[in-house]
Amino acid sequence: MMYIYRMDNYDKNIDNEIIRREIIKSKRKRMRNRRLIAASLALILTVSGSISLGKFIGRKAYDEYNKEPINILSDQPIVQAAEKGLGNKGGEPYWSWYGFGERVEWCACFASWAANEVGAIDAGNAPKFAYVPDGINWFASCDQFIEPDQTPSSGDFIFFDWDQDGGRDHVGIVASVVDNKVFTIEGNSSDRCRIKVYDIADPVIYGYGHIES
Repeated sequence: MMYIYRMDNYDKNIDNEIIRREIIKSKRKRMRNRRLIAASLALILTVSGSISLGKFIGRKAYDEYNKEPINILSDQPIVQAAEKGLGNKGGEPYWSWYGFGERVEWCACFASWAANEVGAIDAGNAPKFAYVPDGINWFASCDQFIEPDQTPSSGDFIFFDWDQDGGRDHVGIVASVVDNKVFTIEGNSSDRCRIKVYDIADPVIYGYGHIES
C-alpha cells in the first residue's frame, strides 16, 4: 500500500516530536538495508571491472532511497475522513453530531462520525456508539473483533485499556501500520484530535474492530 506523508498534519498535533523520532528511526533502518544493497551492487560491478558504473549505480540507489518519504496516512476513505478532524479541540462537531447537547468524552463519537462520513454505519459495516464497550461488543457480535496479537488494517478501529485491568477506555482509528508501529488518528486525546503512535505489541492496545468494506 502506498502511504502519503503530509507534513501539514503534524503541525496540528502536540505529539510532533514523538512522531518525528519514530519516522526517523524507521527511515534509518530502511536506509541501512538499502545502503547494503547499493554497496553490494557497487562491489559486484567494481570487481567485474566497471568501477565507474559500479559507483554510479550504488550511489544512485542510495540517493533514490534517501529521497523516499516515510508516510503514515493511508488512502483508506475512513482515514481520510478522520484526517479532516486533526487539530480540533473540544470535539463539538462530533458529540453534537451524535446528539449530545453538551460536551461528553468524545473519542467514540469521533470514530463513529468518521465511519458515518464514508457510509459504513448505514451499510451496517460499523457501529454508531458513544460508549467504548458498546463498540467492542458490536464488533465481537459481528465476528469483526481482532485480538491485540494480530496485525490490524488501515481504517480499523483501535481500542485501548490504559490500566490493563480489563477496562475499555478509549478508541481511535488505525491510520497505518509501518515497521511494527501503529499510527492512529484519535479524537479526545487530551481533548484534541491528533495523530498518535504505538508499538504494535504495546499492552495498552485492547484490540481492534475491523470495518468490512
